[in-house]
Amino acid sequence: MMKKLLLFVAFTTLVLSGAVAQQRRTCGTTEEYNKLIQNDPSILLDQAELGKFTEQFIQQHAMQATRRSGTGAPMFIIPVVFHILHEYGPENITDDQVFDAVRVMNLDYRKENADTTQTVAQFQSIAADAEIEFRLANIDKDGNCTNGIDRIVTPKTFNADDGSKLNIWDRTKYLNIWVAHSLANSGAAAYALYPSNNTTTVDGVLSRYDYVGSIGTSNPTNSRTLTHECGHSLNLLHPWGNSNTPGVTCGTDSVADTPTTMGWVSNCDLNGSVCNPPIIENVQNYMDYSYCTTMFTLGQKARMWAALNSPVAGRNNLWQQSNLIATGTEDGHVMTICPPNADFKTGTVNFCAGGNVTFRDLSWNGKPTSWDWSFPGGTPSTSTDSAPNIVYNTAGVYSVTMRVFNASGGDSLTRTSYMVISGTASVIAPAGEDFEVAGTFPGADGWIVNNDNGITWQRVVNAGSNGVASIRVSNFTNTDGQVDEWVMPAVDFRNLSHPTFSFKVANAQRNSTSDDMLEVYSSTNCGRTWTQIYGKHGAALATTTISSFSFVPNNAVQWRQENVLVNTLSLLPRVRFKFVNTSNHGNNTYVDEINITGTMVNVDEIDEATTGYAIYPNPSTGISNVQFKLSKLQDVSLEVRDVTGRLVKSVLHERLGDGLFEYELPELNEGIYLIDLSTDNRHHVERLVVTGK
Repeated sequence: MMKKLLLFVAFTTLVLSGAVAQQRRTCGTTEEYNKLIQNDPSILLDQAELGKFTEQFIQQHAMQATRRSGTGAPMFIIPVVFHILHEYGPENITDDQVFDAVRVMNLDYRKENADTTQTVAQFQSIAADAEIEFRLANIDKDGNCTNGIDRIVTPKTFNADDGSKLNIWDRTKYLNIWVAHSLANSGAAAYALYPSNNTTTVDGVLSRYDYVGSIGTSNPTNSRTLTHECGHSLNLLHPWGNSNTPGVTCGTDSVADTPTTMGWVSNCDLNGSVCNPPIIENVQNYMDYSYCTTMFTLGQKARMWAALNSPVAGRNNLWQQSNLIATGTEDGHVMTICPPNADFKTGTVNFCAGGNVTFRDLSWNGKPTSWDWSFPGGTPSTSTDSAPNIVYNTAGVYSVTMRVFNASGGDSLTRTSYMVISGTASVIAPAGEDFEVAGTFPGADGWIVNNDNGITWQRVVNAGSNGVASIRVSNFTNTDGQVDEWVMPAVDFRNLSHPTFSFKVANAQRNSTSDDMLEVYSSTNCGRTWTQIYGKHGAALATTTISSFSFVPNNAVQWRQENVLVNTLSLLPRVRFKFVNTSNHGNNTYVDEINITGTMVNVDEIDEATTGYAIYPNPSTGISNVQFKLSKLQDVSLEVRDVTGRLVKSVLHERLGDGLFEYELPELNEGIYLIDLSTDNRHHVERLVVTGK
């Protein structure tokens, strides 16, 4: 039998008794809403008011909510803004993907989706055209031109939650949808909040970037996530009720024409009948988890109409003609070209002098039609191309300015100290740094600090592992998800084989779940690419007991030395190391006593009896020759080793006299090799690069 409309008391019981799902979750609405209720129980009063209003509205307007179905024009138009939270990764989805997401939502809410024909016969008669249409805003919260897409560069795109809902536009005028890289609720693809007067700063939908629309980073399977979540924003529950235990207990969603169900998680049994056999359950309902959804019911339509007529959360203002005019979403609104907001990005900002990079225009809101770039230190130093390629021939740190224009206006963006171009190595290994000398960090000797919000790596005193100073990043006050990097000056490894990179670290967890992370990377091409050589997080990173106070190491026991073998860096002329801290808003991390050690090999020292040591061609495609000259009788060996020092081939081992000698090396596979010439037990090591055929 069909369900009766439940009283609000039953609804609140379900809210407060929601348990952790036992199966894969796609929606985090229940969990997030329960958190809000725990912090502010008055939200339940809003739900009680809305529940009473909904019951009365359905009794009085049920016929109105069904009789217009399929008549053409929508009854309700909802202005929408998408806030794209990103750090220039795949989460910075395209305008076209946002447009596609709105397209999918409108097809579903207007019952114009192609697969409505697949709705099972038992529900064809109650499959509803909700008569709701979503339109991207054309006027923003400040009265400016917008395409309805707001792009925000922020680390809060990672592990996003209500604290990531930046730059909210008045929720009584716009439906706010935030798009992020990942959610703190790791089991969810998205979540929304039910209408409440007490959620002014967080009301809306938060979704992962790969569940928006059907194209780009998403796909048709994930495309109806926003259809589902917007249903929650309009006060629809999951068909089994307001819990997150689908597939466990039969429940109700307070809608009369949706059969009792326990929910269908990634299961599309169209004849499913579990709770009240032989009644078929509405597996294809958009508010279920089945991934074969095609419909809302007429009862759900009436419930959404009630939410849109209720003053709770101001949903009743969204569709008013005055608001549609204010947001540029009314029928007949003349679209204008918006001026662009300047933005750009490069593949890398660190590389060696003489290298080149292409700049990508990422301007948004309006498409630019002309560009004016300024590249101090670059060649060329100016450009009017949309994607200029620039060469930097001289080591240094340089700014970049971009100006963009279209028929409606222009914008500019300057990034200071943006390009970091490396010259020859400024440090010769073996080497060390203990930060005891004031002014050495960050100084003018090649240290680079990358940070967006001012809380980053800094030299501190009275917290050294041996002396008085060290480097610290304050996770205790940092933002969750904030990434802070510092890069060491280039190091010359040509005197060193079998090197070790070591440092001391101190960290305390703030609580047992704190998950701050420290990683170390190396680069052999001036920072164009990086290879991770070390990484620890959470309890593995901690060097002492949990502390709820801002951690300061006060004895040697609270420090741990980390030793990393970096044999692949043997004898290389220019190596950079990068420390990366990712904050979980836990506790402070300190680094001290960095040391680079290994075996000295006298690379550049040629004794008086040996001259003219050369390898050619170098680089080669597989075969090279070694040439050297001796001035006296002596023992000579010539060996090919890999970058870890392992012997690949012994070419020569005999006693030779005065004269010029030349030997062909064996054919080698692509890679880097060390060619070790030993004369009278003195080693002369040169690096050979084989590029392959």
